Amino acid sequence: MKQSFQNIYLPLLLFIIAFCSKLFFITSRDICLDEPFTIFHAQFPIIDIISLPTQNEPNPPLFMLLLHCWIKLFGISPFSVRLLPLLFNAFTVVFIYLIGKKHFNLWTGLLTASMFILSTYHFYFGLETRTYSLLSLGTAVSLYYFLSLITTPQRKYIIALIISNLLLIYSHYFGWFLVFVQFISCILYFKDKKAIKSMFLVLLLTGVLFLPMLPILIKQFLHSSQGTWVQVPSNSEYYNQLCYFFNSKQVLIFCALSILFTISHLVYSKKLNLIDKKLFVIVLWWFIPYTIMFAISFKIPMFLNRYILFNTIGLYLFVAIIVNFLPLKKISFIIGITIIVLFYSELQINSKDFYYREVKNLAENAKRKSTTNSVVLIYPHWADLGFMYYYDRNVFKNYEKYDSLLAIKNVHHVWNSYEAADKLKTFNNKRILYVQDGQLDDLSIFNLLDSTNKLKDSVFYPQCFQLSVFNPR
Repeated sequence: MKQSFQNIYLPLLLFIIAFCSKLFFITSRDICLDEPFTIFHAQFPIIDIISLPTQNEPNPPLFMLLLHCWIKLFGISPFSVRLLPLLFNAFTVVFIYLIGKKHFNLWTGLLTASMFILSTYHFYFGLETRTYSLLSLGTAVSLYYFLSLITTPQRKYIIALIISNLLLIYSHYFGWFLVFVQFISCILYFKDKKAIKSMFLVLLLTGVLFLPMLPILIKQFLHSSQGTWVQVPSNSEYYNQLCYFFNSKQVLIFCALSILFTISHLVYSKKLNLIDKKLFVIVLWWFIPYTIMFAISFKIPMFLNRYILFNTIGLYLFVAIIVNFLPLKKISFIIGITIIVLFYSELQINSKDFYYREVKNLAENAKRKSTTNSVVLIYPHWADLGFMYYYDRNVFKNYEKYDSLLAIKNVHHVWNSYEAADKLKTFNNKRILYVQDGQLDDLSIFNLLDSTNKLKDSVFYPQCFQLSVFNPR
């Protein structure tokens, strides 16, 4: 009965807690940022989605393909499209728990799962209709089967690890960092010839099955090396992101002190031999990708919270494992409970300081202010998808005729003030609703409109939208 509870009912309970704790907030944020792009293109035929990476889409197609099938069944409402990443997030908790329980102990699994559930970052990105929750799931699944294969080399674990590696690298190219970690980790097990042979077979087949995407990855790398919108990190960003991983600096410091206390005790009591090689695997699982991505970012910026988020899986496990090395279980339990309480106390659910956008209010106000003799002008060009998702869902859903329907609805998007000036020539005697997404220090288009029209109203919507209404003079 005890084993049944730990192997079946407890994982199920953790899944329900992880799922329901976020379900209540699933529509509390507007669909925004990169979500509209993903949802819009997920409506395309499968062959078009597969070809998107060849057209400078920065991510592999797996998440978008899964979303394509999902919206065929459940549509593109905010609740529907957010439900899929939430499921990935909840399943990640299950695998995190299983890693801890199977390869270390029950308390390690529970503590790690609790940290993941109470993570501010995972609360946000676990509900974002992007690939990052799938990448976290792939990280946990891959680690679970990697440890299983290393400790018990069997065909079923070879197959499972290959599949989980494909889940990783077809979710995001950064999954290759973890495949690299698997290669490095093999050094710890050189004496186990069967395990090494199995791992090299896994790595070989993983590489072979990725070959169709290799030219695209090389192209993407060369493109990114020329510069992207991601900024070069400051020297303090390495530490800052660790603080965010633990919800706050205070929680990070407490966890760091707990680790130092445990290691000092092991050294003093001469019990360092208790440390299993699997702990070093866990350290490598987060430290190598996190550090390499930080170092590379000074040449090719990539040290962004959502890009590095998958490193939390190994990091949380590392903290939980170290805490459980204390021989006095009461102290381990107290420290673990304190970590959970601190995580909970510092958890920020949908903070307005964190990627907050009021797209829905913007679009609804634009509807109210529009007339039969008005046009909508959107800057920059790519901001139209998020706006149209709330302004006219039917146009958004009709991807085949999207551009022509925008023209019919008198909605125009522009790249710059020169293009806006050309558009203005056709807007004689019309009310102009000017929607600006971000870049609010760029007033070139606003000033152009103000010089030829009469400003009637201007409203700011957090964190970066401006709706300005101009009437003809």
